[in-house]
Amino acid sequence: MEIKSLKGIDINVILMVFNESFSDYFVPFKLTEEQLTSKMIVDKTDLELSVGVFENKKLIAFILHGLDRINNQKIVYNGGTGVIPGKRGFGLTKQMYLFNLPILEKKGIDKIVLEVISDNIQAIKSYKKSGFKTIRELACYKGNFTLTQTNKELVIKELQGYQWEQMESFWDINPTWQNSKNVLNILKTDNASFGAYIENRFVGYVIYNPKSKRIQQIAVQKDYRKKGIASGLIAGLAKKYGNTFSVINVDKKAENVSRFFDSIGFKNYLEQLEMELKI
Repeated sequence: MEIKSLKGIDINVILMVFNESFSDYFVPFKLTEEQLTSKMIVDKTDLELSVGVFENKKLIAFILHGLDRINNQKIVYNGGTGVIPGKRGFGLTKQMYLFNLPILEKKGIDKIVLEVISDNIQAIKSYKKSGFKTIRELACYKGNFTLTQTNKELVIKELQGYQWEQMESFWDINPTWQNSKNVLNILKTDNASFGAYIENRFVGYVIYNPKSKRIQQIAVQKDYRKKGIASGLIAGLAKKYGNTFSVINVDKKAENVSRFFDSIGFKNYLEQLEMELKI
């Protein structure tokens, strides 16, 4: 058995093991080569920082790591940890991190972050054994949206660019990696982005991925909340893209956000933990 970097490993090899590893997951899924490539771009995956376990030169387990600089910190994101079913229970995740952590430390990485399904007790135990700690609880929502009333003062217009300084002033919480501004800057051409205006004042916005039908960010200026702005933004999306939506990784401490999604009929279908390991 050999543990080494995934640098130089063909994406189709990674794809095969990725799909085998997640075939019996809590939420089973299977990716195409195009989808895995897209995910790796969004996650800023660096195969040199990623790691795999090989048995008889065959990949049987992996960790995909992305790299970004956020708030003057070099942060690695675990975009996926997988072990094929027949090789579980041997502590391979811990072994991969024992191999990988000294490499990340030498490269000046400040911390690793990841999300894990709250019910995945075995994975959580494995991450804790590697030194990870839970930093927040996250909720995922999905549902069909039907709007009965609209704010007649509200004007919805497509955003021409992201004015992050102003948009961040609308936030109560910082988004997780996949919804972060750095990732959304990469996805700008793929996403649909709309602003909400009252008397020409910018009061809210939504960023939406039509392919995944996922709302990646939605925020309303604090003085304009409970005025139908967020629901008006989603209504605008529904007219153009259909009324089925999902939202992932909402910080459970942002109770006003959870109440909003509850109020429009979205269901909390999955909960995750965000964990981090400071290096």
